[in-house]
Amino acid sequence: MNRNAFIGQNVETLFKNSIGDHPSAVDAIRDKFKIVGYFQGAMKTGIHGEKVDVKLGFSCGHNIDANIKAFKEESGFNQLTRTSVAHFCQVFDITERRCELEDIVVNKSKNTNHPLFSESDWLNWKPFFTSRKTDILRWCMSSAPSREILVLFNRTSSKMLIYSMKEAIHVLDGGIEYSKGGFNIGECVSFQRKGGNGSLSRNIPKSSIKHPGNNVQLKLKVNKFVEIAEKIKLCDYDI
Repeated sequence: MNRNAFIGQNVETLFKNSIGDHPSAVDAIRDKFKIVGYFQGAMKTGIHGEKVDVKLGFSCGHNIDANIKAFKEESGFNQLTRTSVAHFCQVFDITERRCELEDIVVNKSKNTNHPLFSESDWLNWKPFFTSRKTDILRWCMSSAPSREILVLFNRTSSKMLIYSMKEAIHVLDGGIEYSKGGFNIGECVSFQRKGGNGSLSRNIPKSSIKHPGNNVQLKLKVNKFVEIAEKIKLCDYDI
């Protein structure tokens, strides 16, 4: 396995094993969250960690949760989350509009050159997305922003970039802007139909809501975020 593939698949382990070797980074985290104890160690959370990939433990009993993502400078977007329309509607308590949103997504699958939302659909849905945009950002980014950090690993430069999750969400939160793919929140986050061929689901028609391409997803324009979030970066270190 080449180095880039190894890093891409093991970035959580890479962070877990490296953070303790960078006391200035640990101190920056301790200062930000007003932690009085000393750093005891880091552990991966496994598949049940929701948005949390690694936990940092301190002697005072304070834990900091880390949401970790790898990216390349030449890449455009990094997936934040994907889910079925049914689950999205359940999370945001709009199950009565599930069929409506499912029809919108399935119609996009029939002609991917068309916008996800028609003009009339967008007029109908924009008030909801505008009123819940901050909740949507929190949902796709974090379980508890007040005790979490966002860690981005730049695979091009082999650098860990660390941010307070609460401040990262504040930077990401912006106006709603209509797009062909769906809509954007601020300058960095997009909401769209997942798309793709669904190579593992060839027996499911692409026009079926059960096809994985008819999930909805949120994606992060990582390079743009790194640019505009420079002022809130806690610290960084080289691997």
